[in-house]
Amino acid sequence: MKKLVSLLAVATLYAGTAYAGQPAATGITDSIHDMNIYVGATPDEFGRSCVFCHTPHNAQPIDPLNPVPLWNHQWTTADFSLGVYQWATPKNFPLTIDDPLIGPTRLCMSCHDGTVAIDQHGPSRAFAGTMFLTGDAAVGRNADLTDDHPIGFSYGQALTERNTAGLNWPELVEKTEMFASSVTASAVPGVYDTVVRAQGGRTIGEVLYQGDIVTCATCHEVHNKENVVQDVGTQGYTPNYLLYAKEKDSLICLSCHLK
Repeated sequence: MKKLVSLLAVATLYAGTAYAGQPAATGITDSIHDMNIYVGATPDEFGRSCVFCHTPHNAQPIDPLNPVPLWNHQWTTADFSLGVYQWATPKNFPLTIDDPLIGPTRLCMSCHDGTVAIDQHGPSRAFAGTMFLTGDAAVGRNADLTDDHPIGFSYGQALTERNTAGLNWPELVEKTEMFASSVTASAVPGVYDTVVRAQGGRTIGEVLYQGDIVTCATCHEVHNKENVVQDVGTQGYTPNYLLYAKEKDSLICLSCHLK
């Protein structure tokens, strides 16, 4: 059954592309990216949260091809070149993934590959760390990203392939659209319109690496513990994966995908 999705953007909270401060309930302190809170991890000796990833001095050497923000964590040494997502849809076959770790994803895999301790930090006053991610939290375990949402490809090229004139409707939103905030389906059975309303301070284009490449940071804001207030699930669990949109009604998916 075909659904025609129309994305209606409302006024942004902040003018232009500059993000004028974070909204309430943000930051990494006591968030899932604060390594001091985990049982099994060794807290920083001074109780610092940022130090597990960043340091103001004596940071990791900068790679000219992948400049990093005063990085203070060991790089992943896993080879992901053979563990990239394999396209299942023929229209996606032209999309290439030359470097699955391009941009901020390489930083994410420094913990999420499962081989580098999450509480490791250095090189200055280096600490080897004591806790490693396992199971689903180790997204890149075994250097395998084949079972994860594809990253490292051009969103602009995907727009070209998926929104061609040969289709009756577009399948991806334009880069100028914002993350979905609500969805309303028509009560009329059969062919109907599903309306997705979007609002907020970030557009899709602003969270693409170099304005075009999909990375982990396209969906996740690593420094913000509550980008949106997630709804409690029927089992009493409240998901919080630092996403730009809610899990409810698959709003995070509908932020890009017109379904």
